[in-house]
Amino acid sequence: MTERFDLVIAGGGPSGAAAAWQAAQTGAKVVVLDKAEFPRDKPCGDGLTARAVSYLQKMGLAHEITQFHKISGVTVYSPSQWELSFPQRPGMPDYGRTASRAELDTMLLKHAESAGAVVRQGAEVAGPELDARGRVVGVILKNGEKVLGDAVIAADGAYSPLKRGLKIDSDYNGYSAIAIRSEMHANRPDSDRFEIYLKLLFQGDQLPGYGWIFPMGGGRFNIGLGYVNSYKNWQSINATHFFGDFLRTLPAEWELPSVEELKKNKSVRAWRLPMGFTAWPPWRPGVLFAGDSLGAGKPVSGAGISKALESGLAAGECAIAALENGGPDDFTNYQQRMEAAWGREYKRGRFFNKLAGIPKVSETGLKLLDNHTFRDFLLKSLYKKAQSPSHT
Repeated sequence: MTERFDLVIAGGGPSGAAAAWQAAQTGAKVVVLDKAEFPRDKPCGDGLTARAVSYLQKMGLAHEITQFHKISGVTVYSPSQWELSFPQRPGMPDYGRTASRAELDTMLLKHAESAGAVVRQGAEVAGPELDARGRVVGVILKNGEKVLGDAVIAADGAYSPLKRGLKIDSDYNGYSAIAIRSEMHANRPDSDRFEIYLKLLFQGDQLPGYGWIFPMGGGRFNIGLGYVNSYKNWQSINATHFFGDFLRTLPAEWELPSVEELKKNKSVRAWRLPMGFTAWPPWRPGVLFAGDSLGAGKPVSGAGISKALESGLAAGECAIAALENGGPDDFTNYQQRMEAAWGREYKRGRFFNKLAGIPKVSETGLKLLDNHTFRDFLLKSLYKKAQSPSHT
């Protein structure tokens, strides 16, 4: 007999786990399905912004996340060096963290389970189950099993089987970043700063992207780079070779391994990060999209974890509210929530993404950022905006 749930969630990453935790608070019958067995690695920069930390605190994980390495600010090289601090916002932390996804995602999934959600690992979702009217009424697993629910949340990643099965596109022109990273030891002191390297050249072109060094504690560092596919020759870039070139620009005294050594231990991982709403509207009858399946990556920085948590929490809340007040045919409440929270930011992001893909524009932007007068003016404006009530 096929078991039925109030809410079926495809994907046990941050957005799926957050949605499950949120929905389970109401007493709803929730199941999370993920093809992996946790803990499992996930390619990521492993950086938690102050906003991501705040969402984890709101989920009741304030004590648990103290185990992760604390980050007090950001050092940017453009190529001149300058410092950024996390803005002081009422009720918000002024620090970030770094956390391996194996640890973070396992913690979040267990937290959802402790709230009452059923978690099924090793359960790969292959596509949606539809009724005669075309409404999503559940999911089909790779083994042919059907898991039915009053509503489904697609938190199944950048290559979402549910989105592909429904042939979902976007009313907006979403875009993606390509990122690659590895975790390694370095012969240098531990740090409490995210390090960002803005000068990222490919065959003389300034790319719309950046390199990063994120300290994990204990002498370990997550080092990687990412670039947006608005650059016309992005498909010509061999990400692994490009990553190796970036590693060679870093100080020799750090004694970093070569990319060839890193490939041998299989720590080099590349991934695609959808941004700018690659599924819009963010719902169809019976299903809501969250995290990477929504295209929730933050424009400009590509930060994905905070957006995954925010969209997951909103999807879990809005799904249950809609089911209690009208049914699964209309999740406009979720669309309105996402539009109010991110609409203006993502509209600007889509515009600047196109511009940044032009190397001369990126080069000019970098020169402006390297001018301390312009930079100070820009930073003052951004900090003032961050501290406004609408951004707290």
